[in-house]
Amino acid sequence: MARILIIEDNPTNMELMSYLLTAFGHTPLMAFDGESGVRLAQAELPDLVLCDVHLPRLDGYGVVAQLKADPRLRRTPVLAVTALAMLGDRERLLAAGFDGYIGKPIEPEQFVGELAPFLAPFPLDVAAAGTLLIVDDDPFMVDILRDFLARDGYTIVSASNAADAIALVAGGAVQVVACDQCMPLMSGTAFFERARQLRPDCYRIMLTALADSAAVTLAIERGDIDRCFPKPWDGAELRAAVREGFEVQARRAAA
Repeated sequence: MARILIIEDNPTNMELMSYLLTAFGHTPLMAFDGESGVRLAQAELPDLVLCDVHLPRLDGYGVVAQLKADPRLRRTPVLAVTALAMLGDRERLLAAGFDGYIGKPIEPEQFVGELAPFLAPFPLDVAAAGTLLIVDDDPFMVDILRDFLARDGYTIVSASNAADAIALVAGGAVQVVACDQCMPLMSGTAFFERARQLRPDCYRIMLTALADSAAVTLAIERGDIDRCFPKPWDGAELRAAVREGFEVQARRAAA
């Protein structure tokens, strides 16, 4: 996946962009002022740079000028992160050397997709046919997981509650389940206990901000949970775990 440098002095914006990039398997590099951003870019040679326009020490226009003057970074896309509040700002940004821009406030549902045209295509890593079930009552999180994992060729279905998820597991078409712990009516651990009874071969991945809770620990010890990922999860590790889950499920089903 891509190594993406974020140059942003607003901690909230930095945290949001870093979280979204990590969730999609990218590696964020972070700098909080223009001069540090230029030094980090020259040291790390990232695949893409996201740069706020209004920065301390060196503003975005100064950053892009220095990056484009460096032969090693001349072809690296640099996107301005800006509210584009004034007439003519877009034209000024492009004329200054920016390759494009991302509007503020950041829209989480669109952010990573807006970067795709500026990233070199990565070869698809298509897995054997299989169905992944995502169980989460947060539609935004379901969309992130769906977009991120769909590139591996899985069929992906989702459920917003445990009752619907149990019906899908019992139907037999699902091989791997990724489930949140905090859901209405039935917790993720209770769902996984029921899912293991219905389909012992099904591979079960917990995604939760409560990874160290007593209920999650007990479920792991009982064997109801195969893998547990604390939020925010590491995209590359989760992707590998899902692939491993299909392999383990196939062995269980054949045993």
